Amino acid sequence: MKEKSKRIFFHLVWLFIIGCFLGFIFETIYYFIKNGIWINKQGLLYGPFKPIYGCGLVLITACLANFKKGKSPVWIFVGGVVIGTFFEYFASYFQEIVFGTYTWTYSSFNLNLNGRIYLPYCFMWGVISFIWMKYGYKLYLKCFNKLYSKKFEIVTYIVAALMIINIILTSLVTYRFSERSVSAIASNKLEEKLDIYYPDDVVKKKFPKLRVYK
Repeated sequence: MKEKSKRIFFHLVWLFIIGCFLGFIFETIYYFIKNGIWINKQGLLYGPFKPIYGCGLVLITACLANFKKGKSPVWIFVGGVVIGTFFEYFASYFQEIVFGTYTWTYSSFNLNLNGRIYLPYCFMWGVISFIWMKYGYKLYLKCFNKLYSKKFEIVTYIVAALMIINIILTSLVTYRFSERSVSAIASNKLEEKLDIYYPDDVVKKKFPKLRVYK
């Protein structure tokens, strides 16, 4: 792998992980402030990670970091709103089509679109983008350049591999959870193992907001 390609790969890995982690922290605290109770807001089976924010941070950084007008607060905010909103809608649709599940819906609120996006939260993507591009991204680049070394590369490969395994396992467990909701019997050894180690009570504890479309 060429040096430039490696650095891009490492950036993608760490931006995704940072976004996942910060998203988990943000949603956990926000839910507590709004509802007064602590709830598990993780989006993967293992670790305090929320993938939608990881993907969102990668997209926002990739689109705005080298944008000619990207240094303007207005353009950062508008760009964040557009990118975040489109991605949140796509992520909701993707989850429904592929897994038959959902973890959020705004159908009970005004100013929503198909229950997938909610206008006030669209603006939140703009605020998050502004804070990240103006302050967080600079700190990230400084830390990345300081830590970059052969050991850093090895750690990144290991972390990336573990994250991929985590995502694949989460996807399989979620899909099987959806199948069990319609009494689908395990059709192979893998599904049998998933039913044993990740039954419905375990999945619901991990993802209390996960629901199956009826």
